[in-house]
Amino acid sequence: MLNVMLVDDDVPMIKYLTKLIMWESLGLRLAATAHSGESAMQIFHDTHLDLVITDIGMPQMDGLELVAQMKALKPELQVVFLTCHEEFHYARKAVQLDAVDYLIKDELTTEQLGVSLRKAIQLLNEAKNQVEDIVYKQDLIKNKDLLKQMYFQQLLKTSSATEMLSYGKRLGINWEHSHFIMAIGSFHRAYVHKQYKYEDLNLLLYAAGNIANELSLESRQQVTLFADQEGQMICICNYQPNLSVNTTTLFKDYLLSLRELIRQYLKMEVFLHYGVSFKGVEGIRANYKAMKQWQKCSFYEDDDFGLIKSVEAPLWNANHSLVEQWDRITESVRDSHSSNITRSLLALEAFAREERVEPGMFLAACSNRIRLIELEAKLNSEEAFHSCLLRCKRLKESLELLNNKLMELLAVRINTRIDKKPKLQQIDRYITDHLSENISMVDIADYLFLNPSYFSRYFKQETGVNFVDYYHRFKMKIACGLLKEKQHNIEMIALKLGYMERTYFSRIFKKYVGVSPKQYK
Repeated sequence: MLNVMLVDDDVPMIKYLTKLIMWESLGLRLAATAHSGESAMQIFHDTHLDLVITDIGMPQMDGLELVAQMKALKPELQVVFLTCHEEFHYARKAVQLDAVDYLIKDELTTEQLGVSLRKAIQLLNEAKNQVEDIVYKQDLIKNKDLLKQMYFQQLLKTSSATEMLSYGKRLGINWEHSHFIMAIGSFHRAYVHKQYKYEDLNLLLYAAGNIANELSLESRQQVTLFADQEGQMICICNYQPNLSVNTTTLFKDYLLSLRELIRQYLKMEVFLHYGVSFKGVEGIRANYKAMKQWQKCSFYEDDDFGLIKSVEAPLWNANHSLVEQWDRITESVRDSHSSNITRSLLALEAFAREERVEPGMFLAACSNRIRLIELEAKLNSEEAFHSCLLRCKRLKESLELLNNKLMELLAVRINTRIDKKPKLQQIDRYITDHLSENISMVDIADYLFLNPSYFSRYFKQETGVNFVDYYHRFKMKIACGLLKEKQHNIEMIALKLGYMERTYFSRIFKKYVGVSPKQYK
């Protein structure tokens, strides 16, 4: 329903208009009536109105002045003028105010008013459609990257090529040709740490998309860049085969230029690899799946650009433990030996390459050991770092990322290292001897023959943290070790450490380690 207000200082005229036509049959609702310009303006401020039917000749504020004020505040408002005057200058002024119609009261009929109202309704609907179109376009511009990401996910699920091509056009993706060629790439995540925050990856993908679009226009190639759910760049080139043009070479040159521009403007290195051409949008899903499989098979390769070659899936070793290698790395961090950390990482690399440790297992094991070192350093896990690490596509990339993180943790450890005094050593022994009990700060204070208030101040001064945090971190470090051994289930570990409820233990574990016990295990 559209809201209408009638304005006239002649009360019988308003009553006449009310009964002259079946308002609701036209989709109109008489929302208000007013007998002066001032009262009409007050109602206008308090009521949502779509159409105003007003007399022109009213005292103090006439209809023309009233509509001029209303239009200034709401330009889409529709207006029908009523008057007893037939002078041309009134009609001319009404036209200037963009009125729907100008009706003479003495000649007014149901048919005349009906024609004017239908015209007003049509204009209102057109204005509404224009506004919705503008809002749609604004939302499209604002959310284009998100919509493109959703569109790419749909490409990987649907088999209706016609439907997807039609929807793509609404996003400005005009794939009018028959053939495609794809590339898959990702930022070298170790470089993120040097220039940006780990959380900035989405922003970097947005910037890379803008660079890719500009380059596509310059090179006159129909290339669209998407981001998949793992934060990787997917470049899709749409083209028509031409015997005089080597499209693969042109696409390769495009990708090389894209890498160089990203290096120049974003100060980032990227991995980029392209596949062979294929026909039809429905081939995108199969090619993407093949590229993802190739990425996993190429984890131990060192190249960062080139053609994706078909390779047989390697026989991964999923049974090897990295405990020995990570124990050396952890010990080097504890001893503050940066050179030993570097050597231990090289040993980790050599072991992983020789044993062909399954990539997912390798990255997960490294993430868990970093969490343990963070716990020892009394630091909360940096989730953005762990997300980056788990998404690394090359062994070298993951090792550089690990080295950056370990050096960062080493610096924190050196700056905040606590020289354990005898009382602190006593506290550690007491907690260890009473692991299965739920001890409190008062218990420790009694054990040391100290006043609880004094003990609280002393402990914070000596360690930099409160006792509750220290106590839970101490136990969570032990929990990590027990989970790593895989000899006990989570319920048993919780009981061993004095947590009677598994849910409470899991909540504490996640708070201090960053992941749930099940995920860590």
